[in-house]
Amino acid sequence: MKPSVIICAYTLDRWDDLVDAVNSCAHQTLAPVEVIVIIDYNDELERRAKDAFEGVEVIANHFTKGLSGARNSGVSAARGDVLVFLDDDAYAESTWLEELCRPLSLEGVAGTGGWIVPNWPAKPPRWFPSTFLWVLGCSYQGLPENGAAIRNPIGASMAMKKEIFSAAGGFTSGLGRVGTVPLGCEETELCIRYSHNRPDQKFVIARDAIVHHRVPNARLSTKYFLSRCWAEGLSKAAVSRLVGAGGGLSSEASHVTKAIPLEIFSTLAMFATYPRDALRRISLIVSGSLVAAAGLLRGTVAVRNSPLHVEPVDLRVGQVESANMPSTLSPQEPWRPIAIVGIDISGPFGDIRIPEGHNERVWVEGMRRGQVVGREEMIAVDGCLLAKNIEEFAGRFAGCEPARDEVDDADLPRASVVVPTICRHPEDLVRTVRHLLELDYPDFEVVVVDNRRSAKDAFPDFSGDTRVRVVKESEPGISAARNHGYQVATGDFIAFTDDDVIVDSQWLRAMANRFVLSPEVDAVGGLVLPAELATEPQVWFEEYYGGFSRSLELGIFDASSCPDDPVYPYAPGRFAAGCNMAFRRNTLQRIGGFRLELGTGTPARGGEDLAAFFEIITTGGTVAFEPAALVRHFHRRTQEEFELQVHAYGVGLAAFFVCEIWHRPSHLFEILRRLPSGVRWFVRSRSERSPVGTSHYPPHLRRIQIRGIIQGPSSYLRSAIAHRRSPSV
Repeated sequence: MKPSVIICAYTLDRWDDLVDAVNSCAHQTLAPVEVIVIIDYNDELERRAKDAFEGVEVIANHFTKGLSGARNSGVSAARGDVLVFLDDDAYAESTWLEELCRPLSLEGVAGTGGWIVPNWPAKPPRWFPSTFLWVLGCSYQGLPENGAAIRNPIGASMAMKKEIFSAAGGFTSGLGRVGTVPLGCEETELCIRYSHNRPDQKFVIARDAIVHHRVPNARLSTKYFLSRCWAEGLSKAAVSRLVGAGGGLSSEASHVTKAIPLEIFSTLAMFATYPRDALRRISLIVSGSLVAAAGLLRGTVAVRNSPLHVEPVDLRVGQVESANMPSTLSPQEPWRPIAIVGIDISGPFGDIRIPEGHNERVWVEGMRRGQVVGREEMIAVDGCLLAKNIEEFAGRFAGCEPARDEVDDADLPRASVVVPTICRHPEDLVRTVRHLLELDYPDFEVVVVDNRRSAKDAFPDFSGDTRVRVVKESEPGISAARNHGYQVATGDFIAFTDDDVIVDSQWLRAMANRFVLSPEVDAVGGLVLPAELATEPQVWFEEYYGGFSRSLELGIFDASSCPDDPVYPYAPGRFAAGCNMAFRRNTLQRIGGFRLELGTGTPARGGEDLAAFFEIITTGGTVAFEPAALVRHFHRRTQEEFELQVHAYGVGLAAFFVCEIWHRPSHLFEILRRLPSGVRWFVRSRSERSPVGTSHYPPHLRRIQIRGIIQGPSSYLRSAIAHRRSPSV
């Protein structure tokens, strides 16, 4: 036999586990023909894996994002006649491959499933039910004896003859884990589909083929347990819709009627010695069964009302030796970056070629006198934006004239730029500071606030330029860092930005111009545009949120502004974003700086910038939005990072409202009065929010944000208690 081992990976968070998985394949008693590591849409992980794994083929997933697509990519690339799958957070014992492949020499055996042992972070918890070890991706009590037939193997350790994929196609892309979303059952559906076509073939269990599957502490919680049970119910509903309830639920019916009752009875004996563990175990068995059943019912209704339209991917091309046999391989079009093109709408106009390897979609920014006055999505034809289309685009913004009155250098005040950082990516901080030092401004300083948790982490050396100072703030949180920064700053006004942006060369000058030209203005917010659209999550952020900025026009706001807006001034994000804002020094002193119980680095996760602007407006001050003050932000590149950001936005938004009510209870009545309008704003069409009028935003991300909003009040209370003695509260 010629086994190819396929390992799918999607996150750097499991890097050490991935290394162990790959290394364990190199010490097998049956050597694999090849080890293939499939990277699921993570460029940084792909680069690191290619550098680290000598003799291992590292390729990118070129099918639909998720575990199913990644496995299909591995199948299409494999040269072996047996395809073996190992999870990226599991390592194999030395005889694993030999024992896993041994039964495949028997007549009628198409595939095998190994034995997956949980690799606990400490000693095995007594309270965890062994019949539910599948929640952790491990072999569970109730599986048959060695060599017995099974409906399907567990995905963390399984071997299949390659002929399965030429006969039945690949894993269905509508199933399978995507990032951290705990769906699955793609191997179940594939095995049932194949067995329907080849009833003479079977899958067997190989208990002596042992792998150790890591169990992180995060999975040892009731919340994760129940969410995994719910997801399993949803997945089984989808499988049943594809292959029928009989095949889709046959093993589960046997498990519920036999294995689970036996474990309940055996657990009763624990009450004498470990009553709390016994009670928790029985509670999990009962609640897990009920939640899985509820997920099955919910999923059944969902797929009945919205039938699944997923076709299995035909991977016969991997088996084809003859050139005259047609290939039906149809991978999803790989994601290609979207180019951002700036066009002077004053003309002249000609064709513009888009860089190779980019999407046909192009985000075009109309510029006049160096300022963005309009944005629109255009389609490239044969790699070019056509001159006639560019001219039409320019005509739509012909009347846009930026109001930029210049102020003499002698009249510009001294400025301080504060950059708080935990220096997660030192190279990003260096890039930000480098662009700050290239600003076209006569008199300014840069104050970098080191807010790292540990001084052992790397930090750049900025001692080569006297305009840069580095100060240390040991209290965690971006508010504490910003407060320290403005207190040591020497400028007449203080501008704030983050360590993941690039500032325009005229950024600080535009801020200062607005302060000079509008003496009544207490604070200024600027325009934030994307620095790149290299990944889908970066595009989602622009499409759904409108990025950080939804306006390209100058705005001056006080308490009486926007009489036609029923939500004002409680509409978040109207004034500015934390990565592009500036305040007069006396204004920051008047409002007490940024609230320490809000912001990144605290349980509240955000809202500190909203609170600062809101405090200015509601206490009689004035805020300006200056579109000429431009920074470009590097949005979150991966779906995992973006989901965390979306959740944090939900938490921070709710925390901001709770904070305002906490400090001034009268806000509660104002918020309740505006609540219907706010809900209508939140649920309106996503394409309506998009600056280019389109949206491909996945619906589940809105649910993540809603969960964050629900969590926000409790998160704020925890944060407020931690900072209750702070003078800024």
